[in-house]
Amino acid sequence: MHWAWLENLTKPFSSLLNPLAERIGQRLGRRKPRLYVHFNPTQLVWGIGTQKQTREPDLEMMHIHLTAGFNHDDDKQTLVIMDAFPEGTQNRMPALSQFEIRPHTLVNQQVVAFVVPVVGEKGKPWTGRFIIVDQFQRRYKTQRATYRWTGPDPDTGGNEQTGKPASCHESLAHAEVNHPTIAGHHESARPY
Repeated sequence: MHWAWLENLTKPFSSLLNPLAERIGQRLGRRKPRLYVHFNPTQLVWGIGTQKQTREPDLEMMHIHLTAGFNHDDDKQTLVIMDAFPEGTQNRMPALSQFEIRPHTLVNQQVVAFVVPVVGEKGKPWTGRFIIVDQFQRRYKTQRATYRWTGPDPDTGGNEQTGKPASCHESLAHAEVNHPTIAGHHESARPY
């Protein structure tokens, strides 16, 4: 029996379904790596930033910095971190957080995010998790960490130590000089 008519009938479907089947197979065959985040606790700070608006009031944003060592457990895949932001927020400038993590490599990276809404209370430390997004839009959730407030004292309008306006950069410089890194401090990110 000759089945050429059936082959001709199914050709259009196979040209559509084969690429789809290949993509599904690639997705199912690729394991989501475990991402490890080793925080530098002296460089976890936050403050308030402002984005100027032309027709509306200026937009108040949470300006947050973290420095950490990043690595993962996939022997073949390079992870490209495309975005990072505190849980419950949206990053207004995701390009500030992009970097790559090659296999068997520890990457020390500073992550800066300008996010809305402001989830911390002005003048107080903020404790929360970061969401890290890779090139495949896979999300990783870090352990909770506490970020020091580096903005002006809400009561006096100045820095707590000097009475002058503070910035995140001034606070980072102060932290590096006055607080040693906690040896062996290890945190890992968990998949969603």
